[in-house]
Amino acid sequence: MSKNSIRIFLTAAITLSAVAISIAVTTPGDSANGHGTLLVVNPDGNQTRRQFSLSARVQSDGSVKGNAILHNPAFTGENGQKYQLQIDISCFNRIGDTVFFGGTTRRTNDPNLVDAVYFSVQDNGEPGKGMDMISQVFFFDDDPTTTGDPMLCLGNQVGDFPMDVIEAGNIQVK
Repeated sequence: MSKNSIRIFLTAAITLSAVAISIAVTTPGDSANGHGTLLVVNPDGNQTRRQFSLSARVQSDGSVKGNAILHNPAFTGENGQKYQLQIDISCFNRIGDTVFFGGTTRRTNDPNLVDAVYFSVQDNGEPGKGMDMISQVFFFDDDPTTTGDPMLCLGNQVGDFPMDVIEAGNIQVK
């Protein structure tokens, strides 16, 4: 075997090892749940509390069932009310203590934000408050004529979504 062939082989082996390490390790029975608040600044410059709750579980057949609720008083929807969102979770991508979720909008008070929804959480131990993290929600795109696939969450990697430490509450990844 030539030196070039050995170099190519070793490079491929190292790359495959790195990919294997970063692949999600999600198995039936995995779950994530929690609730909490984040301090956010509203358009008037005042701090308000963005509240969330979530619960999701990987079923024995590999499907995912769950839901999430978000109330964000720092954002006013198209109807002039403080933003509210309910998500049906159907994608669960666990990488260590971080979980990426994908789902569909079940209910919202802003008709412009109804596409596939993605977000992530991180369980950093007890008590949760001041340690656990959550990202903002991200929608597939801004085009109302397309619909994103919630299963795209399977391609997420740690670092894809900026995350904030929760001010109160607890997130559990099991």
